[in-house]
This record gives sequence, C-alpha cells and structure tokens, in this order.
Amino acid sequence: MITTEKLETIITKCHIIKSFYPLPESTLGYYYYDGNYYCILINESIKSNERLYRVVLAEEIGHYRTTIGDITPRKYMCYRDRLEVDKKELQALKWATDFLIPTDMLIRVINDKVISSIQDITDYFLVTYDFLMRKLEFMANQKIVWDIGEKHVLCLHSLPSIYVHKKTSF
Repeated sequence: MITTEKLETIITKCHIIKSFYPLPESTLGYYYYDGNYYCILINESIKSNERLYRVVLAEEIGHYRTTIGDITPRKYMCYRDRLEVDKKELQALKWATDFLIPTDMLIRVINDKVISSIQDITDYFLVTYDFLMRKLEFMANQKIVWDIGEKHVLCLHSLPSIYVHKKTSF
C-alpha cells in the first residue's frame, strides 16, 4: 500500500499549501495555482475519514501533476470548455488511481492471493470502492485481460465484477 505519508511528502517537496476548509458539501477537494502558490483545499468534513481523504488528496495532487491553468468549473460554460474541464478531471483521477493503486502492485497482490474480494482490495489499498472501480475501468480501457502469473488471468470485461481465470491453452 502507498502510505498517506507518501502523499504528504509530495505536498511538502512540491511546496503545495494544503489546508482543511469548510467547502460546500459537494466539493471534497479543490486545487488552485494563482501564479505564485499551489494550493489544495480539502473539505474539513472528511478530515477524519482517512480512506476518503487519501483519495481526494491524491486526485488534487493529480491536478498539480497533470493540469496547467485554472480548470474551475463555472456555472455557465460553453460545451467545449466543459469538455476540457472533464478531460482534465479525468487526467487527474487517472494519475491518482495509478499512484494509489499501481497496476503492478494490484496484479501482484491478486496473484499472491493476498486479497480475495473487491472489499479486500479496497482495504488493502485503503481507498474507496468508487475509486477502485475507476482504476479497474482505466485498466479495462487499456486491455480487458491481464496476466497475473503463469497460470491465471484477470478479466475485466464485466465490471464491476472481476474474474480470475486459469489460462487456457489452445
């Protein structure tokens, strides 16, 4: 598992200002660069929920790693601008899922039978169910079947269900 401290280390090394703040209920995190300072605001309501905090913080760091400029959604945006914001959100989320659930580590823990259910995976990586599902969707977009050792494959063709099958010889 990637520790929460590793996320905090990124913030420190990159000189990102992080603060808990009473954001609107629907906003769990917010990243902003004003030309001088990089800032991440985390909704103070999730401060005691480490699983959710890790996911939100990783995504906001994902914005730092993948986004240039202000992508704050506005109430009245043209369709093209809304698509651009959605694309940047997706890039940040992909970075976050790849960081907190590295594909090679996920495959290794499945192969080593460290986990046996979706709940076990979320517990092992200390992430939310929705976050794990997004990781699996990103993986499925790359390929549907992943080798997990010499004898088994991970099948992602019918998410949210995942299957581990024995390899078949033709």
